[in-house]
Amino acid sequence: MPRQPGEQYYSEEEVREMVELINTFADEYSPWQSTQARKQHEDLFGEVIKAGEMYFKQQCGPAFHDVLKLSALSMERLCFVLFQSTVLLKPMARQLLEERRKRLFKAFRKISFGITDPEKKHCPGA
Repeated sequence: MPRQPGEQYYSEEEVREMVELINTFADEYSPWQSTQARKQHEDLFGEVIKAGEMYFKQQCGPAFHDVLKLSALSMERLCFVLFQSTVLLKPMARQLLEERRKRLFKAFRKISFGITDPEKKHCPGA
């Protein structure tokens, strides 16, 4: 069903933020990603994605074509349903996102400095 007049739940930036929150519940290696259509597609709910339009995709299998596709409108609707009807979902997702970021930061520091405890001083040959 195409966008109805006046049907806009969120701004584009808010949708991107909510997709990031949805990704906290997804496999870290197969997140929802935004992309631009090179040709016309039909999304999971039957919405037409025209060439040149932004849409969201998630790899759901080993083959290149094993992809779930959601138009920007379908993703916006999905976010509305998920986050407006489930009051605790957004704070839970934000907490998971913060924990994931802390793990990534800790791993990055470990790789960058070659130490596990940032308080320890790294002195080669000491």
